[in-house]
Amino acid sequence: LVTRYEVAYALGRLGRWTEALATYREVAAARTRALGPDHGDTLAARYEVGIGLGRLGRSAEALELYRALVDDRARVHGPDDPETLRARHGLGVNLGRLARWDEALTEAREVAAARARVLGPDHPDTLVSRREVAVGLGWLARWDEALTVYTEVAAARERVLGLDHPDTLASRNDEAHCLEQLGRHTEAVELYRRVAALRERRVARTGWASSPRGADGG
Repeated sequence: LVTRYEVAYALGRLGRWTEALATYREVAAARTRALGPDHGDTLAARYEVGIGLGRLGRSAEALELYRALVDDRARVHGPDDPETLRARHGLGVNLGRLARWDEALTEAREVAAARARVLGPDHPDTLVSRREVAVGLGWLARWDEALTVYTEVAAARERVLGLDHPDTLASRNDEAHCLEQLGRHTEAVELYRRVAALRERRVARTGWASSPRGADGG
């Protein structure tokens, strides 16, 4: 089942999400039979089913899956367990995909606060959740607030990960996009140019333009 799980992961990396989803579902069902519904590996496979549903645009189904998974994770491991919070993050992402932005913003703020408390304010998962806060603010046209959060996340990632880490550069791009929305076009162009130069430098040094694995969530 571990090997089949890795097959599903590879299919997802190749963008073959229909096949990946089917495989994750098979693994989740098999693990439920072999290990029980509350085993950590079973719950992990269910989380990946939610990822697949989201990638295929089936966000309403993903949302229901994550609601159930949050309940099960909280019952088995507690409400502040990192994996419970990961499932809540997936729930919030899919609320956003369904354009339920007020709810998505509330969820993102709660998860960001819990992750900061449990994992620390500069943990990558905490910063992912803080970025979701900014995304929600942007979709609600609260661009001044969004810029503040994007800038804080970018600064934290630069401090923790480095100036030209892909996640840092993605945050700087977020910041530039926000500047555009606020009509601060000269600042946005300058920041886009700086990000492009740093990406070129990273590729020349490492051969990688982005991280091999994607960020947390949905």
